[in-house]
Amino acid sequence: MMTNIKTIALTVLLSVFSSGITNAQCPSASKVISVDTKNDWGENSQSKSGKLRPGETYEMRFIIQGGIKYRISAAAGVEDFSEDNVDFKVIGKQIEKSQENGRTSYRAKEVVLYDSQSSDDEAIFLSERTRRLTIKVEIKGGEKSNLVQCAAILVEAKKASKFGLN
Repeated sequence: MMTNIKTIALTVLLSVFSSGITNAQCPSASKVISVDTKNDWGENSQSKSGKLRPGETYEMRFIIQGGIKYRISAAAGVEDFSEDNVDFKVIGKQIEKSQENGRTSYRAKEVVLYDSQSSDDEAIFLSERTRRLTIKVEIKGGEKSNLVQCAAILVEAKKASKFGLN
């Protein structure tokens, strides 16, 4: 009887411990991607990290405030993280005006502002006013296509430089 209780307790303890390892949290974005503090960038509180499988898409809202410059980076991996492991897009809305039957209507249309697959430039954004953008992140597939990976989205921010006469 005592041996059965010890065996059950050991089994429960091992299953809890092993599930804790497989469900461990992903490291924060700034632990995966270096913040460029030498050039006055600082990590923004909108940075995120979490688990994704290849082919899954994570979508997050992102607010940019007027007069602040933002830089977005993404990386993914299990132990070794790489920016080559992940694709991301930054999407905004554009208002389109149309005339139909003498009536004017306005419609918001999604516009891709940045796509990591088609751009070699950094994802840097600056706006004169506060805007809501969307970031869509997808882990690239590979030989271990069902392997859950950690994806990290680093949002950096700094005050925009003002030029001209005040």
